[in-house]
Amino acid sequence: MSKSWSKTTRYIVLILVLIFIVAFVVAANELIVPLAISALLAWLLNPAVIFFNNRTNLARHWSVLIVFFVALAVIIAIGVTLALLAPSQIHNIADDIQDIYFVVFEQLEVMLSRPIVIMGTELHLQTLIDNFSVDSATLMRPDIVWEWLIAASTNLTWILVIIVSTFYLLQDWPRLREWLITLGPEAYQADFRRVYDEVKTVWQRYLRGQLRLSLMIGFLTTLILAGVGMPGAIVFGILAAIFDVIMTVGPVIVAAAAAVVALIAGSSYLPISNLWFMLIVIGIFVLIQAVENVWLRPRIMGSSMNLHPGVVFVGIIGALSLAGIFAALIVVPVLGSTAVIAHYIHAKIMDIPPWPDVQISSQLPPDAPEPETYSMMREP
Repeated sequence: MSKSWSKTTRYIVLILVLIFIVAFVVAANELIVPLAISALLAWLLNPAVIFFNNRTNLARHWSVLIVFFVALAVIIAIGVTLALLAPSQIHNIADDIQDIYFVVFEQLEVMLSRPIVIMGTELHLQTLIDNFSVDSATLMRPDIVWEWLIAASTNLTWILVIIVSTFYLLQDWPRLREWLITLGPEAYQADFRRVYDEVKTVWQRYLRGQLRLSLMIGFLTTLILAGVGMPGAIVFGILAAIFDVIMTVGPVIVAAAAAVVALIAGSSYLPISNLWFMLIVIGIFVLIQAVENVWLRPRIMGSSMNLHPGVVFVGIIGALSLAGIFAALIVVPVLGSTAVIAHYIHAKIMDIPPWPDVQISSQLPPDAPEPETYSMMREP
């Protein structure tokens, strides 16, 4: 019979394990974002897997294969279509820009030729532009080209990691989840399942809140653009709703496309030049983003996640400034999940029931595999 560890030994081993985990996370920090993206994609595709599995009564791994490869085929088809259409569209845009060159750029040259007087000092913008030169040969140095090749190969590697990780998370997450829960003491496994269910509910509420927000932004964009006579206002409204998920980058892409169309086509009925109409369209997108980020997003996400709007606003801005777009995308459900876990820990520390009005069930969730399927996680 194996001798039990003393309490001191257990605490020392636990501290060493925690130090090792922290050191590993710090060393493999570049792997965190791809794995987080994989987990997010698997979470988004999992409802389709469950729906397909319930409708067809196929085994989960077959449902995962079908949904995964269909989604992958759709993404590849969209990429190939854009790649095939891009040259012709760029050529058409270039022709249109060339047609309006003498109108727009002559106006710009007139504006640049007029000096700006600041506190009695004249600033000639045209002189600054003439003195600014870029040596194109410096962009093709061997070291820069080599850095581009390394960056491209690294990105392809991370894309492969995301694709493979998404597939395995979709296929094995129920077993992996149960295996992680069974690592804890048996007396607390029911609590862990309850915490997991509440965290899952938080992410589902976040998805519903994001859907509401995207629909509102799409409707608002369509309404205002149609009001100023923007050609294709409905199309840009749909694009604004879709790309609203990618904060900062998505709206900028849609605004840039709308600005090009406004510069080329102009307004349907406003008696203004195309240049001024383009500035109006850009201003509309800036205004919509300001209203969304300052008022709509904090309130909608706050009501969906049971968080104060101020916490949501500060969390998004802080994540965007410190960690980038992906962190800002998931910071709201992460805050909600942290609140759920913190509530449970606080209740245990204070020795009060974490869920006093609900009796915890120790049964496995409906999509959990049978206990014998966990043998792959244990030694034979």
